[in-house]
Amino acid sequence: MILHERWFVSRQHPVDFSNLFTAQTAVPLAIALAATGVAILAWRSRGRRDFIPGPLQLGMDWENYQRLLSWMPLVFGLHTAVPLLVAGVQLQLFVPNLPLPHHFLGGLIALAEIVIALSFLYGAATRAGAVLLALIWLLGALWFGPLLLLEHALFLGVAFFMFVMGRGPAALDMTLKRLHRPIERLVPRAVPMLRVLTGIGIVTLAFTEKLWNVPMGVEFLERYPLNFFPAIGFAGISNADFILIAGTVELTFGLLLISGAFVRLMTLILWVPFNLTLPFLGWRELVGHLPIYGIMALLVIWGEERKQTEDAFVQGVKEKEGES
Repeated sequence: MILHERWFVSRQHPVDFSNLFTAQTAVPLAIALAATGVAILAWRSRGRRDFIPGPLQLGMDWENYQRLLSWMPLVFGLHTAVPLLVAGVQLQLFVPNLPLPHHFLGGLIALAEIVIALSFLYGAATRAGAVLLALIWLLGALWFGPLLLLEHALFLGVAFFMFVMGRGPAALDMTLKRLHRPIERLVPRAVPMLRVLTGIGIVTLAFTEKLWNVPMGVEFLERYPLNFFPAIGFAGISNADFILIAGTVELTFGLLLISGAFVRLMTLILWVPFNLTLPFLGWRELVGHLPIYGIMALLVIWGEERKQTEDAFVQGVKEKEGES
């Protein structure tokens, strides 16, 4: 169950670092590391092949695969633009629990979010927008502290990906034939960086919102009764236990995502907990998770990082350029 309790609780609970050297940390960490280790060994024994076939293995021809990959930055950019626009107009940095101050600097950062959102939406000066996104993330780390921003490390991954790849087709950058081509020497690093930083964000959330912050999780569950264990016959699983279980699951998935083992399989499994809460938590949950949905779509299409995939993306963009 991937939850952002901070978006919904009435007061912000501090992280309890006294649990750092206790069983509350050691047991979930041991479980997550063991599961990740087993997955890596299984993945390598299969020649680094996923259980879930990619588009080419399912029969898609090479030209269509190129076209599909070339459209992914557009899909990804739109998924990121919406929450940035919403956060900007509400004077928030990325998410509801990071309110910006009601003075010039706060307004300037909120305006920067709106500018970045429009840059990604229209594909105009996309690389400048990506650099600006990284800068406001760093400013946020100075203002709110690095731990709260590490929960949203995916935005750094988004910045790097958009800087390297551009915004793809149907972009003003492409029609002007300036600053739209991928930086080919960095293409092999774009998706791995995005994947690893997304995993770091999930791992951080497992600790800061669950394993080291059980009271906040319990307050959240008292307002939103999402502890489903009693309904399936496990009445002894309290809300506090549920939070610890959820934290262990998040930690495991985060480490697996960082490892790069069975990317497609892990992404499709993650799709379930990321969507289970939508009917209960509504628009705030949907808008906040849109970048994650974009990342999931990209990872399912991209799969393991291979030169074949990277070449297909670059060639697909060049073909789109020829059509424009």
